[in-house]
Amino acid sequence: MHPEEIKAALRIKGITLTALAQELGLSRSMVTHVIHGHARSERVEKRVAQAIGKPVTALWAAPKRLRRVAQGASA
Repeated sequence: MHPEEIKAALRIKGITLTALAQELGLSRSMVTHVIHGHARSERVEKRVAQAIGKPVTALWAAPKRLRRVAQGASA
């Protein structure tokens, strides 16, 4: 989901980022960074997903892993 969709879903549920941050003992900016994908926190991701009622994987796509190819080898 796009970060703005995540924040909107939280607002619909009546949950503010500040309240979520206080509950988790974190700063609001840390929660915002996780929602925007600039930081990773499994604890924040799980709590946001629980609050919205969706699985974590529906909110944040799994990062793509790049495979290194040795020089001279064909992919």
